[in-house]
Amino acid sequence: MDYIEKQVNKIKVFLKNSSLKKALGFYILIAIFACGLCYYATYLFCEGWKNVIMSLEGIENYAVIYRDSRGYTIDTEALPKSVNNKLRLLEGVEAISVFLYASIAIVMVSHIYYKNKLMEPLEVLKKEMEAVARDDLSMDCRYLSGDEMGDICEAFNQMRLQLIDNRKNTWKLVRDQRELNAAFAHDIRTPLTVMKGYTQILRMFQPGGQISEEKLWETLSLIENQVDRLERFADTMKEINTFEELELKREKSTAKELAARIGQLLSGLSASSLSIDLTVDESCNEAEIFPDTGAILEVAENLMGNALRYAKEKIWLQLQIENGKLFLYIKDDGAGFEKKALANAKNPYFTTEKGHFGLGLTICRLLCEKHGGSLEITNGIHGGGIVCASFFVM
Repeated sequence: MDYIEKQVNKIKVFLKNSSLKKALGFYILIAIFACGLCYYATYLFCEGWKNVIMSLEGIENYAVIYRDSRGYTIDTEALPKSVNNKLRLLEGVEAISVFLYASIAIVMVSHIYYKNKLMEPLEVLKKEMEAVARDDLSMDCRYLSGDEMGDICEAFNQMRLQLIDNRKNTWKLVRDQRELNAAFAHDIRTPLTVMKGYTQILRMFQPGGQISEEKLWETLSLIENQVDRLERFADTMKEINTFEELELKREKSTAKELAARIGQLLSGLSASSLSIDLTVDESCNEAEIFPDTGAILEVAENLMGNALRYAKEKIWLQLQIENGKLFLYIKDDGAGFEKKALANAKNPYFTTEKGHFGLGLTICRLLCEKHGGSLEITNGIHGGGIVCASFFVM
């Protein structure tokens, strides 16, 4: 019995892993063989009963009716009508049995073939389509077999995985677009703040003639620079869909010129109640660099904006160049970063204040990384927050 069970299991495995065409052929051969056996058994059964009938009627000199190559029947002895009817009935059973067994074989082969080769994978595909229709992509529809239905189920499963990837990409695009829009709204504030600061200076000193014409034109020039920056920023936001698409525009410059641009920026951002100390390291004197000045100024604006909100009395800035990198340090005398902020401040939408997007440090980090550098935050030994932005500029 164990041997027979093993052989049956081997046949089942063979049929499951065979192609649909091979399996169907195998089932048809088995059906033909079974039909032949059944017909042969029926033939023997009918012939046996013929002999029994003849014996009961006492007929001994009887030749079995047959059809020769010329196509007609030879009967060696006239049979009684009752016996002849019985014999014809048995002959009819023999003839009809062929069609009967063939019909049964067709029905059985169709049923077994569908049950063993089609029913399970079709049920898997049906459930998968129902799951997709209700927006559920978590169902695995793989069907482990070596036939075409297994390939179809695998193709459906790959389609499901592709739909999952497409959905992730769609959500990522939506999220990136949202971050980009929020970043635009966030970063447009700083140039406006600078322009507002210069405008307040002009309103305060120009009416009384306390500002020279040279200083007036210088201030107007600085305001115009901020307007140009806003226009370039708006054009950039129009052309890209995500931060990853942002391309740097490096230009030849010197560290001294960059420091002067940062100093101009500070003059528009500074508040009268705060002292801002900008220190430029000797390594920056006349050093030739290739920065994206706009990106570095944007980082400086964001970091200074944060420092101005948290500083009590003073802010320190330091610029230095080391190993081809420009380092911008900003320190304030405020309360410093909380433990939670140290871990999450560079993540999108993290904020401890209402009315802020929580994107300032995220934008700075992305711009630093685009520039081959990084953004690090920590607290000073004696209190206050310290931020270091680095840029590869060589």
